Amino acid sequence: MSEFLAQRIWPEAPIERSIFGTDDPDEIWAQVLELCPEAISCFAFEVSVGAVFGLVLRDGSRVALKVHVGRASRDYLVAAQRVQAHLFENGFPCPKPLGVRERATLEKWRDEGSYRDGHAPDVRRAIAEQLALLVRATAELEPIAALEPFFPRTSDRLWPVPHNVLFDFEATRRGAEWIDEIAQSAKRLTDGRPGRLVIGHHDWVIKHFRFDNLLRPTIIYDWDSLSTDLETSFVGEAASTFTYTEHLPVSPWPTPEEARAFMDDYIAARGSPFTRDELDAVNAAAVYSRAYSTRCAHALGDASHMQLQEYAEAFL
Repeated sequence: MSEFLAQRIWPEAPIERSIFGTDDPDEIWAQVLELCPEAISCFAFEVSVGAVFGLVLRDGSRVALKVHVGRASRDYLVAAQRVQAHLFENGFPCPKPLGVRERATLEKWRDEGSYRDGHAPDVRRAIAEQLALLVRATAELEPIAALEPFFPRTSDRLWPVPHNVLFDFEATRRGAEWIDEIAQSAKRLTDGRPGRLVIGHHDWVIKHFRFDNLLRPTIIYDWDSLSTDLETSFVGEAASTFTYTEHLPVSPWPTPEEARAFMDDYIAARGSPFTRDELDAVNAAAVYSRAYSTRCAHALGDASHMQLQEYAEAFL
């Protein structure tokens, strides 16, 4: 397994070290076996915010082991799997959850279907419809305190702790003042705004979706991105990010026009319009989310392609 993992570790391995405290493949595999002793081989490995392993167990079954970092406490992981189990039992296209192992979660391995381009209008509508279905499917659950929002909607902090060690907001403040200014303007509009408190998914992007040939989602991933927050926040955030993928050679970010179309698709699937104040909050959430993504791009050296100014002009 060490050779398999070594071939997939990033150069200099900053993310792997942040998750495992090491970039040594033997030590990483040893940690995997501590979390999942029944594993006998590994057929998939990738890192992003956390690390995902595709594992074969002694009984021949295949599972996904996801090792979490950051805000993902055990209480959070247990709560997220509780919601995921509810969704799975009610026919939602998510993997079957299989329990929490210390700082990791297990779920059934699912990879049927294909990745699609979120810029296609019919794909965009499908993503928006699924978000509306998710909100509807979790409406009977009580908001869960452990599923706290990722973005600090009512916090004094302008930014959350970045989701990845690659993004150091403090060390890259120089030159980012214009991004912070737009984010602050958007955040003032989202703080205290009306809207339903719901359970949703704060990384609702096309890279987490697979589809069949009729554009029905076969599987949706990344259920450690569940949160309790305002519906308006989930919709605005998804509108500004939904086309993001590394699986296809397409532009990763939606234009302001595409973001507006996503909002319209969501409202159609929702079955009732937002109030004027709620729509203002959706717009502001889209700008704040794009500002966060722009701040991440700036931390890596280039934010010129992010269209943040265009978002601010369109939605604030």
